[in-house]
Amino acid sequence: MKTNLESTRSQRAHHGFTLIELLVVIAIIAILAAMLLPALGRAKSRALAANDINNCKQTMLGTAMYALDNFDFLPTPGWTAGTECWAVSKNMPGGPTSAAGFAALYAQQIQYFNGIGLNPPAPGLLYQYIKNEKLLLCPEDHPNTAYYQRTELISSYVWDGAIAGFSSGRSFKLTKFKSSNILQWENDEKNPNPAGSWNDFSNYPLEGGTTVQYITFSRRHGKAAQVGRLDGSAARITYTEMVGMALDQNTKNDLWYNPNSANGH
Repeated sequence: MKTNLESTRSQRAHHGFTLIELLVVIAIIAILAAMLLPALGRAKSRALAANDINNCKQTMLGTAMYALDNFDFLPTPGWTAGTECWAVSKNMPGGPTSAAGFAALYAQQIQYFNGIGLNPPAPGLLYQYIKNEKLLLCPEDHPNTAYYQRTELISSYVWDGAIAGFSSGRSFKLTKFKSSNILQWENDEKNPNPAGSWNDFSNYPLEGGTTVQYITFSRRHGKAAQVGRLDGSAARITYTEMVGMALDQNTKNDLWYNPNSANGH
């Protein structure tokens, strides 16, 4: 015969959670999720930033090989839209476009990177050294309303026009520059066309003005920026450091290094 205590235990064993208990569990799960999701997002961004570093590294190695094969001259940066440059051959069709037209225009622009389907075939200057168009894009740079407003769609990165004296002429020889000079950076995806920052494959460190609002460096990966240097390396440096160099109007630095100018501008 069961005692009263045993009967109570038996009844409890067959009961489920109360509504209050379920609500408490759900609240705890929600709190834990809220705590973990930002950390997971930051971890994902850091992983994609590592992919960015690899993109810059491979492109810089291709640039070094190009210079070796071309009497030390660097590829042209693409200072003027429609000109042959490191990324594409000349007369590439450009945007803006729409969500419906994006895929077709993107595919057309890729043809001007690899030369396939053009008559005669005419790839960009670095194609034979890097081959893969995925090296031109940050994995977090996804098509959206701002993206569709760009002229060039196939690259997240731009080159420093200092290597050509901020002109549409031929680039200088690699030996004209310091190894630490920054050649490539990730352009600001949130501001697609300030003074034409996406109209070609090359920019000033300050595009269209002289104040911080004309900075074109992406902040996609937080407080640091992925860059490619003229020694063939890639690096992750602070956004603050990039801005400081860009705003310097008086002296040469790793962003302002035009050989034709005393202050690099």
